[in-house]
Amino acid sequence: MKFVKAAQRLGFSLDEIGQLLALEDGAHFSEAAELALQRLDDVRARLADLTRIEAALSRLVDGYHAHQGTM
Repeated sequence: MKFVKAAQRLGFSLDEIGQLLALEDGAHFSEAAELALQRLDDVRARLADLTRIEAALSRLVDGYHAHQGTM
């Protein structure tokens, strides 16, 4: 159960978790690695999006504070 919850927090769907659990025997390592690679690409894309959003929000807050300081 801990594995399932941890995998969900990492963004894996229940179907993907089921696939990973089915591959857990080690005989299908390349399939498990391919699924992990796909998820890694998704995570990296989300991180890039979040980084852009963080930068935009930071500029907005900085601009607000600069404007407040001029009044």
